Amino acid sequence: MRILGIDPGSQIMGWAVIESVDNSYRHVYSGVINSKTIPDVPQRLWFIYKEVTAIIDTYKPESAAIETVFFSKNQKSSFVLVQTATSAMLAALNKGLSVHEYQPMVIKKALAGYGRAEKDQVQFMVKRLLNIKESLLLDRSDAMAVAICHINSAQFKNRLLQDAASY
Repeated sequence: MRILGIDPGSQIMGWAVIESVDNSYRHVYSGVINSKTIPDVPQRLWFIYKEVTAIIDTYKPESAAIETVFFSKNQKSSFVLVQTATSAMLAALNKGLSVHEYQPMVIKKALAGYGRAEKDQVQFMVKRLLNIKESLLLDRSDAMAVAICHINSAQFKNRLLQDAASY
């Protein structure tokens, strides 16, 4: 199973392609989509769409997982964040991928065992699960966490279905 994980951001969007191999994880590639220098929102959304499309074309994930958008007190920045997440989702859907959303607390619980874990705790677990030694930007490690969360969820659902079919 090869998953594209996306951590949406209004200016920097983290992404990661993670594979599940024999009950372990493999980091295929990850990075960030930096749209800070594009002040025009429609152009920024188009840029993100094209970048996500190129990532999918290059790394061939089977599906995409994205962190649901957290709404802050600043409505304008929340609105732009929703738009950038939607742009990434549309790129994945246009390439035929299924898209799965996970709330931040679900991702944190899946990785650190606690839904209110700090970002550095989640990053620690990501690095440990993927055997990554170098430092990571939080945007990248968050995207890796989203992908791992989805892999775990999908494998659990598959086991449930197999168990149900055996009765």
